Amino acid sequence: MTEPTLEPSEATESVPAEDAPPNDDVSPPEAPTSRYRDLPPVTERDLAARARGLSSAYIDGGDDPDLAETRRKEAVYRRLLIAMIVAIVGLGLIVTIVGFFVPGVG
Repeated sequence: MTEPTLEPSEATESVPAEDAPPNDDVSPPEAPTSRYRDLPPVTERDLAARARGLSSAYIDGGDDPDLAETRRKEAVYRRLLIAMIVAIVGLGLIVTIVGFFVPGVG
């Protein structure tokens, strides 16, 4: 059995816009999406977490080979941070007090 063939004029024949029925439920075509596009890159931590049966990449602990040295460095930075906070707040307080007692400034 042979399939009916369409002539080029029949295949491209269209209905005029005035005579065409309204088609309100047609949405614009969406761009094709890939299910892999939104996945984060796989890292060594991700693979280790999956090997342990965890659902996320959180692994308790860290990769620091010399934890004691790192804590000494962090202690220096912590002291520096506290000193900067005290200096900023203290200087603001000193400038305010001086502004109250020096005539013609405040």
